[in-house]
Amino acid sequence: MFKKILVANRGEIAIRIIRACKEMGIKTVALCPKKGEEKNFWETELADEIGYLEEEGVYGYLNQRKILKIAKFFQAEAVHPGYGFLSENADFAKLCEENQIKFIGPRWPILRLLGDKIEAKKIAKKCGLPVLPSVEREVRTEKELKNVIKELKLPVVLKAVDGGGGMGIEIITKENFRAIKEIFEKLKRISQSAFASERIFIEKYLQSPRHIEFQTIGDGKNFFHLFERECSIQRRHQKLVEEAPSPLLDDKTRRNMGKLASRLIKYLGYEGLATVEFLVDQNRNFYFIEVNPRLQVEHPVTEAILGLDLVREQILIASGERISFKKDDIQIRGHAIEFRVNAEDPFDNFRPSHGKITRFQMPGGKRIEIHTFCRQGQEVFPYFDPLLLKLVVFGKTRKEALKRAKMAFEEMEIEGVKNLIPFFKEVLKNENFWEGRIDTDFIKKERIIDFLKERTKVEERMKKKEKSEGLFLEEKEIAFLLASFFQEEKKEEGKKNGWKSFWRLKNLEFD
Repeated sequence: MFKKILVANRGEIAIRIIRACKEMGIKTVALCPKKGEEKNFWETELADEIGYLEEEGVYGYLNQRKILKIAKFFQAEAVHPGYGFLSENADFAKLCEENQIKFIGPRWPILRLLGDKIEAKKIAKKCGLPVLPSVEREVRTEKELKNVIKELKLPVVLKAVDGGGGMGIEIITKENFRAIKEIFEKLKRISQSAFASERIFIEKYLQSPRHIEFQTIGDGKNFFHLFERECSIQRRHQKLVEEAPSPLLDDKTRRNMGKLASRLIKYLGYEGLATVEFLVDQNRNFYFIEVNPRLQVEHPVTEAILGLDLVREQILIASGERISFKKDDIQIRGHAIEFRVNAEDPFDNFRPSHGKITRFQMPGGKRIEIHTFCRQGQEVFPYFDPLLLKLVVFGKTRKEALKRAKMAFEEMEIEGVKNLIPFFKEVLKNENFWEGRIDTDFIKKERIIDFLKERTKVEERMKKKEKSEGLFLEEKEIAFLLASFFQEEKKEEGKKNGWKSFWRLKNLEFD
């Protein structure tokens, strides 16, 4: 077993890893951009030692040689990359190997293979996983672009071959080649900037799917899945709510998807954690999209329903031990949901927010977890990921978990930076969300932001009325506001959808 691990990350996930190491009796080294900035990097207080990157912002966390130099200085035997930054970087994993430092994750050739979305799809097909129609090669020229779109037929999606994290994706629905060409060139520039690669491929676009992923684990000898997570509620192809198990899957589909996901990682001889991701239509037809060869942001929901510590398992496997449990030992118990509370403004197209947190009040109660690096006075920087915290709730049933989430958001307060608390409060008022009728277009289709803005206007008017006259809005005034909004709905969506929206607003709680 390792005696000391360097945590090559920051924030919530760095703290998560450090705590797991403490339970295992392993010493840790935390990273900090510069001396004097420790107060904004809580992980530096929790770790045994601190390594200074001597670079501002994200740059130090991407400086492979600097990180390895720090690891050697502190005699760390292993590096845990967490998620993001260098967690899927094959070059870094190879560099660790060359320096006799264990990279906690899969071997570097596997990282390189899975980082190429075209090659990953080829392997998935070989293992019997269904995939969306595509041309299994990169598209380089305008002529190729036009021919491939003609072959696949619209709608299609353009993807960065080496992309990830929801970045490098553009959906094409209209046959306007001039506009398509501009999107193609723009995507190549984005891909080059973010992933140091201009490679683009095209596949058929599945409209309004559900995004369901299977957590898998392997130790080079044993390979199996740890059931699924549903991650359908997204903005800009990035997850906001994750839950386990999925409200959509029946036992037959779950078994089939899990069997194929396990077959894929067995074929790879995988060591560590991997997430096999699928898009699923409403008839439960599913299609492989990619493998994430690392610890996922949403891993706590799997831990909650199975009673596992996935970070501990990662460390055990990396140290040469076997998975500490058998597949037959685990079964789904209850339901868990995770909400990613980002420093983003839901009223302004989820624009990232930064500044100092002046109030930070977190909820409590049974089966409510807060995963965060924040405290009152915390500086939220513009150059890091906007995640402030993850709220994880657990219940015997999905509805019980949702009730806990609603209560938790009523207690939660963050001031100083814009955040997604109002957005999630609105989501938790949506009937389709409660019934599990969700897909990747949920926010747009359910007009969550429109209802949030309208509700906020009504509440602000109520507050002004209370302040000036000490009275609540009169029934006729509320009715007028709702009727006005209903008229707009009627114009835009037709009578049927307008009445649906009207009744949603009519049932607002003005307390």
